[in-house]
Amino acid sequence: MPSVLTESSGIAIEGTNRIWSHEDSGNSNEIYCFDTTGTLLRTLTISNVHNIDWEDMAVDNEETWYLNDAGNNNNDRQNLAIYKIPSPETISGNSVNAQIISFTFEDQTSFPPPASNRNFDIEAIVWHNDSLFLFTKDRSTPFTGITKMYVLPDTPGTYTARLADTYHAGNTEETGRITSADINHHTGELILLTKTGLLSFTNYPGNRFFDGEMVRYNFTSMPGQNESIGFVSTTKLYMTEEGTGSTEGYLYELNLPVPQAIGNLQNKEKLLSLYPNPATNQIKIVSLLNHSAFVQIKDLGGMILKQQLFSGELTLDISQLKAGVYFVSVMNETTQVSKKILKL
Repeated sequence: MPSVLTESSGIAIEGTNRIWSHEDSGNSNEIYCFDTTGTLLRTLTISNVHNIDWEDMAVDNEETWYLNDAGNNNNDRQNLAIYKIPSPETISGNSVNAQIISFTFEDQTSFPPPASNRNFDIEAIVWHNDSLFLFTKDRSTPFTGITKMYVLPDTPGTYTARLADTYHAGNTEETGRITSADINHHTGELILLTKTGLLSFTNYPGNRFFDGEMVRYNFTSMPGQNESIGFVSTTKLYMTEEGTGSTEGYLYELNLPVPQAIGNLQNKEKLLSLYPNPATNQIKIVSLLNHSAFVQIKDLGGMILKQQLFSGELTLDISQLKAGVYFVSVMNETTQVSKKILKL
């Protein structure tokens, strides 16, 4: 990486050999273009904002860029924002003013919240279907491994980010903390980055990424503090890491294998049975997923109400839930299946 990017924390790709990145908290309000040899090609200043804690970039299908200033390690920030700019490749000068999308979280009321609920650090964003999707990096103690997904409009203004869904990404900080995201606008594949690998979501309905097919790709060798990911093609991605001290980090090339097809969503639904449905006090869950699995019951806003490990079959008490519609999700390391249930 170029020497100006010792703390790379976001990445966007313009062609195979023009890579844009920025640094995180306490660094300059600039983004940098470099090539695959690590040669710095250009610097662009975002003139009207500061770099409080820039974490990740997203690009829409019309080449508008979004810089995420919602890094929130201590979960105490009340000035969260995303900056919207044209593609740097269309800007002739060395600076640009950003449009500002300011927001708060609908479910955060204390700054910081109790240690057990510190899950408001946004280090991963993508654009999809005219909206911005934000993924949390869990900093709760004890660690939950859950990433929350929030939704925002992609237009300037002040908003409340809506909690749309949650996902159990892993049982450890290495496997369950999300540090970056990207989406392939041609195939729809969503990638979430962790310390140890990638989570890939495909074949999902609408914007419900976590109800699609999930494949976990584990790194065969561990990089350093990997902070950003971006698609180059349908099977190739670039990833950057932070350096150590004054030493630059590296740019990595990742080539995705072709996963085994799990089948379409209709066939996939056969992997999970719920009954009775509607239910009053108990539901029986039967999973055909191999080995042990993790079950979650979530409300329509994505809030996890119940969760536990099981293998094969499980009878779950739902008598304390209010009447209404819920999602039951069962997942293992490679697959997630979700179905709706009506609680009477």
